[in-house]
Amino acid sequence: MRTITANGRAIPLGIYIKGIKKAISLPDTTFPHGLTCWWSTTGKEIREQFLESIHDRINQGIPYFQRGVTQ
Repeated sequence: MRTITANGRAIPLGIYIKGIKKAISLPDTTFPHGLTCWWSTTGKEIREQFLESIHDRINQGIPYFQRGVTQ
């Protein structure tokens, strides 16, 4: 399960991906919340949040098998 930061809900990866694709395809549409915020945001902003999270994970340099592991 992928966890959405804005509301802490755990959702299946397939639904998460469908939501991202929908937001990208509708950049001017307002959605109830973003990926990293709880307030209304546009599809364009959701795309930016998604890309920012990808870059963050890449730049952390944490091996895949260690992600999400608390010490």
